[in-house]
Amino acid sequence: MGYLILILLNLLFPLIGTGVILSFLFSSRRKLLKNLNEELSERFVFSSKNRICGGYIWLHAASVGEVKSAVKIAADLKSFYKRPALITTSTAAGRAAAQKEPVFDVSVLMPMDFYYLVKRFIKIYAPHRLFIIESDLWPNMIIACGRNKIPAAVINGRISKRSASRYKLLLPLVKLVFKNISFVCAQSGEIKKLYLNLAMPEEKLYVSGNIKYDMLDAEPSRVENAENLLNILNWRGSKIITLGSTHEKEERAALSCALELNDVKFIIAPRHLERKEQIVKMIKASGIKFAILSDILNNINIDNSSGGAYAQVLLVDAMGWLGAFYKVSDIVFVGGSISKNGGHNFLEAAILRRPVFFGKYYYNAPDVAKEMLKSGGGVLVDENNFADIIRKFISQTDLIESAAASAQKTALSFKGAAAKTMAVVKEHEKETRT
Repeated sequence: MGYLILILLNLLFPLIGTGVILSFLFSSRRKLLKNLNEELSERFVFSSKNRICGGYIWLHAASVGEVKSAVKIAADLKSFYKRPALITTSTAAGRAAAQKEPVFDVSVLMPMDFYYLVKRFIKIYAPHRLFIIESDLWPNMIIACGRNKIPAAVINGRISKRSASRYKLLLPLVKLVFKNISFVCAQSGEIKKLYLNLAMPEEKLYVSGNIKYDMLDAEPSRVENAENLLNILNWRGSKIITLGSTHEKEERAALSCALELNDVKFIIAPRHLERKEQIVKMIKASGIKFAILSDILNNINIDNSSGGAYAQVLLVDAMGWLGAFYKVSDIVFVGGSISKNGGHNFLEAAILRRPVFFGKYYYNAPDVAKEMLKSGGGVLVDENNFADIIRKFISQTDLIESAAASAQKTALSFKGAAAKTMAVVKEHEKETRT
């Protein structure tokens, strides 16, 4: 039955491929697709100009986040196998991110998941091993590797409950795909259970943690610049809370808190910078005095109608500053957790020895959130009690310090996933050779 579904998908490919081409040609973003010919060439494996040799360690990552997660493990795999690294991505943004990382010798777009195209891709690049990062499981890619005696594995494995329920609708195909996977290194025990429920044999499953956390940086860049900004804003000596990766509901909660706690300073770093104008209107409507990071960086006079040097809120409208602002704050709130987006990176702030506030919607990283709450390094808040909990913490320095120490200790406990993953890789290589 699994093969029947696979054959059907491949028979439908001409329609799917035509749809993809038309979506490119008639996209409203067509003018922005400057490399359309190159992208289609890679999607349909018309070109192999980047090929430098055969025998690659092939890593596949969906997009930018997975590419960043793959950097450390790619270096370890290259060192172990003594082979160059080829990375494929499902998005052009992912490929662009990979091209900036020296560890990847070749970075190309993943061909469309049509058996003939994947088979042609394998013939051209002659990969030695395939490692899929997180959750981008393409049936033809995995099965073609199996038929060509290329061991395939999933590392930093992730699967959501929603995806697992969808996979069950195609369980015969899923079983066929899993048959061609040597092993899965899952991020958590909960993810391992989801794989088990999809009939992945338990002997193929390991819990290795999240390799993304191995890249936690306790010394972010621009900290000195952030401290200078505090001087410009006349915030020295004030209690500061940075709200990172926020969405609208969380920004409204922050502004409500600011009105109630006018002696506390708030730094708001939205998840999506393109929402800047919307957020500016929101702040102006609240009547709170504020400053905008880009105005300060561009030497624009900040003593204007927005409040300037008397600001209570700083709106961050530039990339690359979040870690620095976390570092100079007393408390951190991580967004996406009140706004039902699943929560963003809690440990990015925790590793900097800061108490981490977040809402109850932390399904993107439940293992991390639960450990943070258990240790006391994480504090659960909502839009109704946010101000009260901030007031409680800023009135007790020892409470902030205790939570901060627990947060950092928890963050450190999540490191080491790359080493655990490599131990599994090496063990399987031994079994393959015996």
